[in-house]
Amino acid sequence: MAGRKPTAILLRGYESKDLDYKGPGEWDEGEKKACCELVKDVLGMANTKGGFVVIGVSEGPGGFSWDGLTPEQARTWDTTRFNRFLQNYSDPPINALLRKVSYESKAFVIIEVPQFSDTPHICQKEFRGVLTARTLYVRTDNNETAPIRSSADFRAVVEQATRNRSDALLTAVRSILVGGVRPQSPTKPFARDQFMRQRSDAVAKFEAQNPYKDKAYTGFREACFFPEQFEEAWLRLDQLRDAAERAHVDFTGWPFLFIHRNRPEVTYAVQNGLETLVATRDFAGNDMLDFWRFQQSGFFYQRRLMWEDTRKDRAGARLSVADFGATAAYAGEAVYCLTRLYDGLLGDDEEVSFVTRLWGTQDRRLTSLDGRRAPLWASYVCRIPDIEVEERHSMADWRAGMVDHAVSLAKEVFLRFNWERPNLEAARQIIQKMFERTL
Repeated sequence: MAGRKPTAILLRGYESKDLDYKGPGEWDEGEKKACCELVKDVLGMANTKGGFVVIGVSEGPGGFSWDGLTPEQARTWDTTRFNRFLQNYSDPPINALLRKVSYESKAFVIIEVPQFSDTPHICQKEFRGVLTARTLYVRTDNNETAPIRSSADFRAVVEQATRNRSDALLTAVRSILVGGVRPQSPTKPFARDQFMRQRSDAVAKFEAQNPYKDKAYTGFREACFFPEQFEEAWLRLDQLRDAAERAHVDFTGWPFLFIHRNRPEVTYAVQNGLETLVATRDFAGNDMLDFWRFQQSGFFYQRRLMWEDTRKDRAGARLSVADFGATAAYAGEAVYCLTRLYDGLLGDDEEVSFVTRLWGTQDRRLTSLDGRRAPLWASYVCRIPDIEVEERHSMADWRAGMVDHAVSLAKEVFLRFNWERPNLEAARQIIQKMFERTL
């Protein structure tokens, strides 16, 4: 689990296509039904996007409970022993990796399931009531494991298999030609300088196109992502568009990355990538402004007008505030977008930097315009003109700890509003509910 935080996986707190929790128990081949139920989940994950099964976390009416395993239970979980049983049911074989993790003096086991390489895994052996032979299992949108039935799931598996084979061929060709998958940048600082130059270009383009200049809005939220190496034309335009469409996910009524086939005029090709500018109004008649650019180097930039700036108080004066909930949600949306955007483009161990900025924060007050989410009992005011926060993790780490990383980014923003002990639990709840679509 190199480059990943096991505790981030362990404590994510909600199940997804790539994470499943199982209650405490031992691994006992004599309890064949329980073993086959676990095999089924492993098959489904391997055929979807890979993932993790955490042993030692039970679920009740009140949510998840991190019970842990007894020392006797923990000793029964062994990679070789587990894979020996698993491979009786999987064709081609799956080689899972078991890790024992300690948290708050409790033991847990994390089963790391690799995504299939070029051929999906078929269940080759029957177990009545659990497994059906000659069946391909996948993880569904309900975070369950089931036989593949929908055309969408089938298409996703086929597309992934095609992409995996193409990537393997491309890797082999590049290895012959240049001795590696991608040309290495001379130094990491050089690569970062190049990406920051692309950020400056994106900022300048936004400023030139901003249709609301006359309204003198000052508050903007901004995020940019970029990989470890700089190669100016690493990606093709069609790859950029496919990635952008994959990352178009709406949690809050407006997607973090807006792209729509019915609105071709707002997304257009530029010399080295794709760009989108949307200027519209929300249901309350407030201005909305959304700009993003995705370049062939893998650099992504997004800038959005703070909706707080379009609101006015009862006297008609423009507010100078930053909403607690909107700040937390933006961090969560951005991290989620990052994981979708580079899925299939970057390997698990490749690192991605995330830089977020809040523009126009001088004397801006942090507040909660919806006090039910997070009552703030004091006045927290920023004393610097802009806030900038940066984190860097491997792709596997970003995926495994989306909520944790989003909370960490939001925390750094709150601290710069001079909130010494920010309410991170409230921020976490907002992000989790958003991901669960219960916000």
